[in-house]
Amino acid sequence: MEYIVVAFRSREQTVKFSNFLNKNYISNRIINTPKEALVGCGLSVRVGVNSLSNVYRAVRAVSFSSFAGIFLVKELNGKRFVKTI
Repeated sequence: MEYIVVAFRSREQTVKFSNFLNKNYISNRIINTPKEALVGCGLSVRVGVNSLSNVYRAVRAVSFSSFAGIFLVKELNGKRFVKTI
């Protein structure tokens, strides 16, 4: 399984980003930030890999000061691998 995680250092901005995506019809959900990412406030926004280009545009559009990064998460055989993208 693969998915994208957008991390912020602010819970408030995480929720605002999720709402922004919802208003732009980009499916997402708020999740706990994977500990392997080593960033953020504990909450992140999860989106499908196919939404990556839309997420890049959304991050540029909202320009939140607490933005911590975009990560590709792969889960394989019970292990989670996180890579900054």
